[in-house]
Amino acid sequence: MKFSQKKTKNAAVTAIIVSAAMLLSKFFGMLRDILIAYLYGTESVNAIAFSTASRIPLLFFDIALGTAVTAAFIPIYNEFLQKGEREKAQDFSNKFITLVSIVTLVMVTVGIAFSGTVVRIIAGGLDGEKLSLASGLVKILFPAIFITGVAYCLVGILQSDGEFVIPALISLVSNAFLILYIVIFGDKFGVWGIAVSMLAGWILQIVIQIPPLVKMKYRLKIKNPFGDENIKRVCLLALPIIVSAWVQPINTMININLASGLDGGAAVPALDYANKLYIILVGVFTYTITNLTFPSLSRYAAAHDMESFAETVRKSVKYVIFIIAPVMAGFMLLSTPIISVFYERGAFDASSTRLTSTALFFYSIGMVGFGINEVMNKSFYALQDGKTPMRASVAGICVNIALSVSAVVFVKTGLEGLAFAASVAANIIGFGLLILLSRRVKNIFTKDLFASAVKSVISAVVMCAVVIFVKNALPFANKYLQLFVPAVSGAVVYVVMCVILKSEEFFGILKTVMRKFLKEA
Repeated sequence: MKFSQKKTKNAAVTAIIVSAAMLLSKFFGMLRDILIAYLYGTESVNAIAFSTASRIPLLFFDIALGTAVTAAFIPIYNEFLQKGEREKAQDFSNKFITLVSIVTLVMVTVGIAFSGTVVRIIAGGLDGEKLSLASGLVKILFPAIFITGVAYCLVGILQSDGEFVIPALISLVSNAFLILYIVIFGDKFGVWGIAVSMLAGWILQIVIQIPPLVKMKYRLKIKNPFGDENIKRVCLLALPIIVSAWVQPINTMININLASGLDGGAAVPALDYANKLYIILVGVFTYTITNLTFPSLSRYAAAHDMESFAETVRKSVKYVIFIIAPVMAGFMLLSTPIISVFYERGAFDASSTRLTSTALFFYSIGMVGFGINEVMNKSFYALQDGKTPMRASVAGICVNIALSVSAVVFVKTGLEGLAFAASVAANIIGFGLLILLSRRVKNIFTKDLFASAVKSVISAVVMCAVVIFVKNALPFANKYLQLFVPAVSGAVVYVVMCVILKSEEFFGILKTVMRKFLKEA
């Protein structure tokens, strides 16, 4: 069967299934964080050390490889599939996986050997027992770099072959394993047991992808990648992609370094919990959109069908704004009850809620920019242009560094300054790349894009007014009512406004859902 014949028959239905799968995965990730917060809070030695150590391996992976593993791999892999050369595609993918394995294994070896130095550089504000414990935990968790590298490669293969559901579920498996461990053993083996089970969960991300790979008759082999022309191509494409993807990990590194000296180190887990909750609810929609559209964008670019390319980009941006604008507003207005409902129990007390909700409020300012940034990165990568996102990312990193250092060192604002700096950088990069892409591809900025954005913003503003009114008029004592009554009121108003303003995105989703249910009925 030709690759073109294996395209998903109903992309909208697939999007809903993948969104549900990713939402479930993120829900389990949230539950995992809730359980860890229950055990350790934000101010204990275990909380600070584990939060620091658990972020360092993937931070190194993001800086060294990150999204380049799939973003550079998928366009070239799809070229072979587009030509019907599946055997060559498999040969190329095996060489690429071998190269990624070599690079990540070197990183793991160096990271374990110099774990203490790594922690001191990244979290310079930690000392004594916190520093010692974080260094020991990093040694256990560093192999996650290799595991993640291989898992990402397999994700790229499956997505290119039209399989989106299994890649969307890999986090579900790893999170479920860790949750099961905590439910059964709790803190019996201390934070060391949590770290080991987290590593085991990451290994399962590879295991779950093996059955669909076997089904598509994919043969995983070790191949010499050195000297191969296509590997050279992917490396040349990957380099600027890697640099352009430095925004999030470098922002994270800066935040950890500066936060480790705030609130006795408690700012590190507070920022971590806020950022994870932020990524869960924003990422599930944004990543669903980009994961579904990236292979299509790559094919449109390869076929020089720029009209379809521009239309796909426009739709992606419209849906990002439609979904994230109300989420952003809700997070800002209800940051305290959100954190209280999700985390405040056990060792996670009112002080932890105060720190984490403050971080969430300021992180939320960058939500729309973050979402658009993801769409723009994949759009440029589909055009095999990594230099433009790279330049934008460097500019964003510089802005973040300047604002973060100014906020903490000079203005002395605390962790809110770190979160705000990250949000400003995300918005500058996201909207900056949108402008740059519009100069390269015609018909990005059209009347329907602006009309859609205006409708979404107006609906979100009206929603905000209702949320504020309900929040102030009905001061509930129960924390669950403090969150759910204003949130539900706001959601209802947002939907009503979408109906009144005849939002294309709202009715598009409604029609897709109705069609799916009627078909099943």
